[in-house]
Amino acid sequence: MEAELRKDIKAGLKGKTPHEILKAMGYPHPSEKNMHRLENVLTSKTLGLKDGGFDLKYSTPEFLVALSKVARLDEQEVRQRIGNINQDVSDDWQAFKPYIWVDTHFKRTTQPLFALAACESFRYVSFPKGFWQLSLEQQLAKAQTLVREHMAETDGTLKMWGDIQEYWFFYEPRKAYRLAPDGAVLGKHNGPVSNSASVTI
Repeated sequence: MEAELRKDIKAGLKGKTPHEILKAMGYPHPSEKNMHRLENVLTSKTLGLKDGGFDLKYSTPEFLVALSKVARLDEQEVRQRIGNINQDVSDDWQAFKPYIWVDTHFKRTTQPLFALAACESFRYVSFPKGFWQLSLEQQLAKAQTLVREHMAETDGTLKMWGDIQEYWFFYEPRKAYRLAPDGAVLGKHNGPVSNSASVTI
């Protein structure tokens, strides 16, 4: 959606310099800041709508509308497309992002807390943007593949945490599939899970 609008805008702006574009948008004396904003909008995956930004002339949506006018696109259609992109950005922002927690059945003995904190990120595996939009069946299949890849890359061991025993694929805040190191489903869990280091005294 964003890519299509960006492609249409760029096609309509072909042959025009950034200075010419900004002047046509109503900037009588385009500044370096204006130039930078134009470049960011045209290279941003969400056309700058997720990044925000404004100047004394335009908010981000209105900047896009003005830019689209210079590209000779229909204003009403562009506003509708911007609204759709904004909705997608909002949905993505609010959605729970599935992730994998790597479980080594770790129990802390003498390991310093600062060292554990520094290595905490090793126990989490994330997915690409938009993964949450896939069906649960598709998510699970990709999670199983990622588990096998992770095992191969780590040789089944995490620095500080020990040997990997299983993986927890969280597809909702308190819902997870337990996966074996080979990706096989071990079970399904509903409810809170303690995914912090246990302490042995």
